Amino acid sequence: MAEPKDGLDPLIEALPPATDYLTYLTLVEYQLTPSRLPILHRVLQDETLTTNIGWDLVNILLPLLPDSRECLDDVARLGNPREVILRVSEALMKLHAVEDEDKEDEGDEVNDKTSMQRRLPLHILQFNCLLSMLSTLHSRIKTKYASRFVATSLHAVLEAYTEFPSPETTAAMLELLRDMSGKKRPRLPPRSISEQALTRSTGDKAPDPEADEHVEGDLSDVSKENRLTQKLLQFGLIETLKTYLLQCVDEPAPSGMQWAVRLQEKLDPPHAENMRLTCIEQFQNTEYLRERDTTLGKIVALSRDFGVGTQDLQNIILKGENDHPPPLDFDNIPSSPDEIPLERHGCILLLAARHVTATIFGSGACEQDLPLYPDLVNILLNFLGDYASPYTAAAEEPTALIDSILSLAAAAKTNAPQEAADEEGFKTLVYGLTACSRGPAQFRTFTRLGSIPARVFHAYPDIQVRYNLILEILSEEESEYARVSALQWLKEELISYSTNPEDTDGGNPFSEPESFTFLFQYIYKFLNPAQPSTTPHHPEGISSGVWMEFIQDLAPIYLAKLNFYFFLRKSHKLAEQLHISTLQPIFDARFLDPLKSFMSRLSENSVLSHVEAEMGESAVQMGKSAMEVVLQIISDIETAA
Repeated sequence: MAEPKDGLDPLIEALPPATDYLTYLTLVEYQLTPSRLPILHRVLQDETLTTNIGWDLVNILLPLLPDSRECLDDVARLGNPREVILRVSEALMKLHAVEDEDKEDEGDEVNDKTSMQRRLPLHILQFNCLLSMLSTLHSRIKTKYASRFVATSLHAVLEAYTEFPSPETTAAMLELLRDMSGKKRPRLPPRSISEQALTRSTGDKAPDPEADEHVEGDLSDVSKENRLTQKLLQFGLIETLKTYLLQCVDEPAPSGMQWAVRLQEKLDPPHAENMRLTCIEQFQNTEYLRERDTTLGKIVALSRDFGVGTQDLQNIILKGENDHPPPLDFDNIPSSPDEIPLERHGCILLLAARHVTATIFGSGACEQDLPLYPDLVNILLNFLGDYASPYTAAAEEPTALIDSILSLAAAAKTNAPQEAADEEGFKTLVYGLTACSRGPAQFRTFTRLGSIPARVFHAYPDIQVRYNLILEILSEEESEYARVSALQWLKEELISYSTNPEDTDGGNPFSEPESFTFLFQYIYKFLNPAQPSTTPHHPEGISSGVWMEFIQDLAPIYLAKLNFYFFLRKSHKLAEQLHISTLQPIFDARFLDPLKSFMSRLSENSVLSHVEAEMGESAVQMGKSAMEVVLQIISDIETAA
């Protein structure tokens, strides 16, 4: 259908003064179609018209994106900024994800940016457009109390961003915070796909029609207002970081930022013969992972621009939970910047991000490392101390928090406790970091992360305390999650003694046959799963639950115990020193024989058929693979005997 000529179009004919503004707005609401958007764009160049009706056009134009982008930009540039900010904030509060109707580009070729915008969901386009409008609007307002408008906008954008965080909305959030801060750091060309989806205003902006006559005012008031705005932006940036890192966990693997793993790879590079890509290399070579690092780099840079001090972050996270003020109430914004709280979980994420980016990328100032004692001890107590056990805490807390704690521990200074008797602080560190290194299933590898608590364990100066902790882990049921790690630490203590026996002052409980025998008896207790009675539904007493318990929990500890015994037998010096030959009957009767019997029952055809029927072929193969490894080590031990 041919477009009507401008002179005949209702949007032209009804322009004020032919009608009043309210009537004209009503006509636009009912007559506006995508084909008339270019006409509306032309008439909105009239500053007086846009000042009077612009704020009411926001809700009319939003559903027509991306075609209405120019008109919304006109409203932001030429409308009354105070009124439009309120309407944009209202729109953000009401924004929700909807399933778009299929959009197909029609006929004409479009540039890459337009094509990308058409592919994005409508609510993402709307969010990004509204934030672009806010950037323009805040740059136009001239008032002594800019923080009031910043608070209104910040409340709305954070509510909307939390609903649907994505790489595109995160890029828009960071762009808005940067613009609202007034920082003059030049924009870099878009480096990621999400940045290419951003839209920016390019036209001239009208002055604020309600500008305060004395914007500068009293210098002390101006300084206080600037600090209030800055603190609000700090708050907004930290909340954005929290939401973004939670969203990263749900993205394609490897999930999250994998900070602790990459930090360990940087500090202790893996052997060159390992042909598998390191986590650092994976983040370097994969586009969506590089984008995560780019986003975090921007957040860290903005945090410095906004004046967030490293010492401030440390002070916040070292406070106990009960010592923190209540969350920020946007309905009652404090008049003092000191009364705006920065949320402690966000602060530990930002502190970890600074340490990681400084270490891995060499970006920014070198951060002051936290000492293990007392700072890391207090962090574990503050963030994980409310749970029944460290393992429960590590399993239930967000992966981003656990990753941050491990990263800070990896970078921490290995200092001795100020009080020689700080055994409780030592145990808090070892238990907490061990649980963190084994807890979140999203972590890429446990082996490398296990070196973090191992470093803490071996650095404690009192060898008797180290011995007592291993004994406690081996003997107490609630410490079962740490037993694989404890066996590795015990092996490392024995290797250290074997290599440098003269380094031990006043005796070594690990190398004394009597004290080692005490440990040995706790190590080689067979862990028997809770098996039901043998029935047609549970052949050999093996249910599907027992099968999965073997795969997930029992096989790792069986392998650790078998490997430790094989290590003892192969080290002739240690075998002689610790009288291993006299301990073999204990090993055989209390561990090896029950284990072989259990393996025999697991491998029965009736059990395999039952598991396959209930859980599928993949579960059978996983169990058989675990059994093969266990049986191979048993064979190696018996051959070496």
